[in-house]
Amino acid sequence: MATIKDLRPITPRTNGTRKLSAIKNIARHHSATTSGSWASFWPHWNKTNGWGTGGYHEIILRDGTVELCYDPEEITNGVGGQNSYIYNICLVGNGSFTPEQEKTFDERARYWMQRLGLPASAVKGHNEFPKQNTSCPGIDMDTVRARLSGASIAKEANGEMVFSSPSLKEEIEMTLGSKARRQMIVDQAIAAGYSKIWQEKLDNKTITNDDLLALGAGTSVRNSMIKVEDNKVK
Repeated sequence: MATIKDLRPITPRTNGTRKLSAIKNIARHHSATTSGSWASFWPHWNKTNGWGTGGYHEIILRDGTVELCYDPEEITNGVGGQNSYIYNICLVGNGSFTPEQEKTFDERARYWMQRLGLPASAVKGHNEFPKQNTSCPGIDMDTVRARLSGASIAKEANGEMVFSSPSLKEEIEMTLGSKARRQMIVDQAIAAGYSKIWQEKLDNKTITNDDLLALGAGTSVRNSMIKVEDNKVK
């Protein structure tokens, strides 16, 4: 369990609030610095950027400690023009993160996914939101989302997907290679509240395996598909 420092009593705020139900995404950021904390970031945000509210709801320090900066109902300044629906989490680092930070991020992301009713696909990097020109968060988010969904999948520099075992690779390939199963993934995603644009992408064959993985081709969805098929057999 991560150590949490509650800074909410001392952090300034001027951005206003929203309802919890308005939060649709969790954003991952990096600080683009090798060290830092709320205390060192605030002068830049306030004096240079002119902000009255900080950039992130949480900051994960190099040792995995969490600085809890704002309540989720409060709007922070992590993603330009998009913050009304985002919960912002920052890891201190510049494209390189400690095992303690990754463990803490997964713990915190899963906590908010559960509390807000969000799937792993709703966890995005700063640069995956509209109109963002940045290298932040400095990590392959497909790997992060696969980790959060329970699938042991990684991506090499050449884009090849790497699996933790031959059986997992075979299962994933079977799932994504079957037209019926691809349709099932999209149907389940839409039923869970995803945009119907995924059906359009499936129909016009522009949907990718990464899209399907992000939509839920991890452990939980594969198990649900198996249950559906078992029920059909019975």
